[in-house]
Amino acid sequence: MNLGIISQTPLVKFDENVESDELTSKELENYKHSYTVGGVSIMVNNLIERLQKERFANKVFWFSLNPPAPKRIIMRENFELRHIKMPNRMLKSYTNFKEILWNNIHGLKHGRFSREDYLGFLNYNWLATKEILEIEERIDILMIHDYQQLMVGSMLGPVKPSVLEWHIPFIPENFTFQIKKFLVNGLEGFDTVIVSTKRDLEGLIRAGYRGVAYQIYPNIDPEKWKRVPEEKAVEFAESYGIKDGDFMILNVARMDPIKSQDTLIRAVAILKKSIPNIKLMLVGNGSFTSSTWGLGSSKGEMHRQFLQNLARDLRVEDRVIFTGYLHNEDLFRAYQRANLFVLPSRMEGFGLTVVEAWLYGKVTIVSRGAGVSELITDGLNGYKFNPGDHRELARLILKVYKERKDSKEIGLYARKMARQCFISNVYRQIERVLKETAENFKH
Repeated sequence: MNLGIISQTPLVKFDENVESDELTSKELENYKHSYTVGGVSIMVNNLIERLQKERFANKVFWFSLNPPAPKRIIMRENFELRHIKMPNRMLKSYTNFKEILWNNIHGLKHGRFSREDYLGFLNYNWLATKEILEIEERIDILMIHDYQQLMVGSMLGPVKPSVLEWHIPFIPENFTFQIKKFLVNGLEGFDTVIVSTKRDLEGLIRAGYRGVAYQIYPNIDPEKWKRVPEEKAVEFAESYGIKDGDFMILNVARMDPIKSQDTLIRAVAILKKSIPNIKLMLVGNGSFTSSTWGLGSSKGEMHRQFLQNLARDLRVEDRVIFTGYLHNEDLFRAYQRANLFVLPSRMEGFGLTVVEAWLYGKVTIVSRGAGVSELITDGLNGYKFNPGDHRELARLILKVYKERKDSKEIGLYARKMARQCFISNVYRQIERVLKETAENFKH
């Protein structure tokens, strides 16, 4: 089976415009580039590797929005990256529309959509569809990743079967009537929809969705998350001013208000006397739509500045460390050194960083707004708190601190829970959905 993949975020990002239309993986090394870390792109790459390893997928074509990139990169004989380009004005309109849509979906401010911005969104979806149709005879089925490509299913029509993986929350009570209708109509244009959590599957039902849907947890490849020597983890933390005996809390997330790092900073401020050696490490920068990496939105930089000002106002600036982006080796060290991992997101589709922390046997405290919270049983493999309640979060952090002797047992159970997200288990579920969707499309 030949597989087509679409995601907004590309696997490879370039720091310069590439004039060539086509590159090989060897030629790629001549250009300044980086591989996307975390999020949808890593899950997609894990899936591609496993489906090809198990000989379910033969050729894979991965389409993504990547203005500076060449039109095509041949990564290996049976794996191609194909890139969608848009004029700057249209790109800005698309970005505006999808950011307002994202806010609406997450129950934040319900901004107004302009005609020009909607045209940008439609144009992006059509350009993605057009790229697929140019080589549709080489593709058997499409997997589309997330809300940015909501219109692609309808645009493909009867040409190819399509599966949409919806990665963000689907809670219809947060939507306006018009947004709910828009989303449901878009989702029903696909042959199958996959959501990350039981919460979101139930949300589809409440919204009146009438198509085929499955719930499958996001994937992680445990073989890519390496343990490092303890002394290396300690040295890494010390390079950021965290001493060996300090109680280190870790959060790994992009700089975005929805991630609610401010709740965590407020909790640390409450605890600075109860836990004199408390330190908080915030890892992450902006998303692909930040002005640094992609489409011109400065939301990430603005939120980081807000958090730094908050830490200063609460007089914990010496306890809150902002690392920005970390390469894998340093990220491994951060997880291993941490005494506790906290995900305070106001709302989150899932929260795979919690599973990453579980791989290192860490105790986790997770907001009930994160989808991964449905995998947590309080006191058994972690703790949950109500979104935005920094006092409840502080109470739980203090509990973990005082009961550190129990951390190992909780961490061991958490590692067992993580197996539900292992790519070795998830790919079989995805494979079954792809087979069923392709078979049903023929009838």
